[in-house]
Amino acid sequence: MQHLSMNQLAHIVPSLYTQEGYENTSDRYQPISTAMVVEKLMSEGFYPTKAYQTGSRTKEKRLFSKHMIRFRRYDLNYSASEYFPEIILINSHDGLSSYRLMAGLYRLVCSNGMVAGSEYDEVRVKHFGNIIDNVIEGTHNIVKCFDLLMNAVQTMQSISLEQDEKLYLAQKAHSLRFEGNAAAAIKPEQLLQPRRVGDLDNDLFTVLNVIQENIIRGGISGIYRNERGWPQRTRSREVKSIAQNVRLNRELWSAAEKLLPQVA
Repeated sequence: MQHLSMNQLAHIVPSLYTQEGYENTSDRYQPISTAMVVEKLMSEGFYPTKAYQTGSRTKEKRLFSKHMIRFRRYDLNYSASEYFPEIILINSHDGLSSYRLMAGLYRLVCSNGMVAGSEYDEVRVKHFGNIIDNVIEGTHNIVKCFDLLMNAVQTMQSISLEQDEKLYLAQKAHSLRFEGNAAAAIKPEQLLQPRRVGDLDNDLFTVLNVIQENIIRGGISGIYRNERGWPQRTRSREVKSIAQNVRLNRELWSAAEKLLPQVA
């Protein structure tokens, strides 16, 4: 069982041990560090596996920036060993974000981290009151969604998509991710190009993974014409904003779930 140590987390997330709010936080703000929450989650059996922090232009702001940590509980029994349901924790100390908890999914083959759509519960805990206990309670509430999430994965894997259905998802992702010159240069069909041989299948879940990986990781090239009519090459960038990452993931997942059979 491999997970991130507190030292590794602190290296990735400089704001992990921050115990004060940034200059614009209110008097009600209660300075509880993310580290205290992580340690409590670990005592409950949830271990951090991945972490990210948004970039900051100043060294001072780095100690308050938004960060996201993914947790996995290893005693949960799920047969789809290639995929693991996870708890996603988001926080910042700049007064712009409460603690947020939501369900996610981790795919081993490509180290791909997904975020479940708005159909699944999300818990928000403000920075005052009994923060740690409220986060723990919220975490266990999110775990209750795991069976539903894994059932959705299995159903998606059983559904084979026609080309027009695949294109529907690609167009949805394209409209969410690109605008301006990038939207003109990069075509929705390019988002359907798999990055590995194992992703050639046409089932809904594989197609969802391919599109999600392409819009999040970037590296897709295209050509548009500038104001003078000359061809100009562009290349999509990796999504590094936590807010944008979560938004794209959740909306794309929700679009995929609309292709599932509706239960009367």
